[in-house]
Amino acid sequence: MNMFEVLFGWRKASRCKKLIRRVQCRLKLLKNKRDSIVRQVRQDVVQLIKDGHEDCALSRIDQIYKDQSLKEVYDLLDNFCGFIIVNLSYIRKHRDCPNDINEAVSSLLFASARFGDLPELIKLRKLFGERYGQRFAVTAVELSYGNLVNPQIIENLCTKSIPDHLKLDLMKEIARDNGLELDYPENGIEFELQHRRQSTLSRFCTSRIENLRRYTSSR
Repeated sequence: MNMFEVLFGWRKASRCKKLIRRVQCRLKLLKNKRDSIVRQVRQDVVQLIKDGHEDCALSRIDQIYKDQSLKEVYDLLDNFCGFIIVNLSYIRKHRDCPNDINEAVSSLLFASARFGDLPELIKLRKLFGERYGQRFAVTAVELSYGNLVNPQIIENLCTKSIPDHLKLDLMKEIARDNGLELDYPENGIEFELQHRRQSTLSRFCTSRIENLRRYTSSR
């Protein structure tokens, strides 16, 4: 630690604050955009249910769920940005990183590798890497042992497929919120989901067989 930092604290704290403010501005725009998308797709689902096309409505549920999950991440990141700003005086004066500050900073660093539309996060990753060490930054980005990245952010960003029961729950919620009832029973929807899984498996098996045949004929 140099003499300047001993006397005045972390000299890059002001730059850090400016970058975080920019991130918050971008998050506000991204949340508004995502809200508009979710509203439109929900309206599409409602209309499809009204028209009796529950199978088509079900195919749109994935997008709604993923968009809502992404918006939850935006909200969490925004909260962590605010938390860091509130605690910036502590960060400026101390090099240790209490768990609550660690979670906030680590969550931003983790997100920096996953949101190209938030370029300021990359710059913040560099700043906090200098402040707390590159190992700290790498631990957050790569989710290495001992990381304190917010579990909800990890779950929302790392979940690749939506469980069928969550799709059903969301579809029923949308129907209920609009005073609608599904035209066919829940087991019909479950049959549709099972049919899709079987179709996907069938296409996969067919592809493997064709590849094997091509390999065999080329020998």
